[in-house]
Amino acid sequence: MLGFVYAAITILAWGTWLAPSQNIHFKNQQIRTFYVGAANLVLATVVLLIQGAGTLTLDVFWLPFIGGLVWSVSGFLAFTASKQIGMARAFGIWAPVNVVVSIIWGMIIFHEFLADDRQILFGLAAALGLILAGVLMIIFAKGSQDQQSNASFFGLGLFSAVGAGVLWGSYFIPIKLASVSMWVAAFPLAVGIFAGSSLMALLTGQTLRLESTAAVARVCATGLLWGIGNYGMLLLVDQLGAGRGFTLSQLSVVVNGLVGVYWLKDPPARSRAGILTLAGCVLATLGGILLGNLK
Repeated sequence: MLGFVYAAITILAWGTWLAPSQNIHFKNQQIRTFYVGAANLVLATVVLLIQGAGTLTLDVFWLPFIGGLVWSVSGFLAFTASKQIGMARAFGIWAPVNVVVSIIWGMIIFHEFLADDRQILFGLAAALGLILAGVLMIIFAKGSQDQQSNASFFGLGLFSAVGAGVLWGSYFIPIKLASVSMWVAAFPLAVGIFAGSSLMALLTGQTLRLESTAAVARVCATGLLWGIGNYGMLLLVDQLGAGRGFTLSQLSVVVNGLVGVYWLKDPPARSRAGILTLAGCVLATLGGILLGNLK
């Protein structure tokens, strides 16, 4: 029962975290990243005060902090992608890229999936095929009229979504090299996210002030939802194990696609783009689930 609750928290939080701030006007996406990083740091600080520092030391701090810096760049690219090509399409591209890059790093650095087992190799090929098919469906779905008429929007959005997937598939490496649990790493990770996002925002020379208090609350909600999803994932992994926990978290792609198509209507639900986007999200998620179940 607890596993179901933790899975629901993770899937709903990570499936909806982008939505509150999606239609806010930002001078640039670095400012959006700053507010998300700030809200996530507040949540991580509260959890640290409740849970205690545990085995967190200065020596342990730096590697997760570096992971947080990488995440901040990933977040900026993700927000840029969702701005350019829509939330559902952007998420549907970077999520499977994230999975594939994680697997590649696992093979290269941590020597995972290298056993000479035909069943595993066949499953790996099938999973990657599903992910690739889903991503291609999302990429070639036609977007809004503005996106169709300006190829540079699509190009920048696609590049940013892929970049977000690559970096989000890599930011865990310093944490894993530190040999600490994500519970211990969560606070220095949040500090790194905030430091990286603050630096990017300051380099733009733009004011951090938003158009209204409601806008501040909505973008902070994005940061809190991501943080809640992250802690839900930790509880899910503790309850079900890393493989099954990670597998269930992939269902957030479907939730995000539904939110983008049926709530934000980008792309509209009954359009060709909407149908292809949802189908692509489902295929990519099935690939992620298959990949997560390989032993």
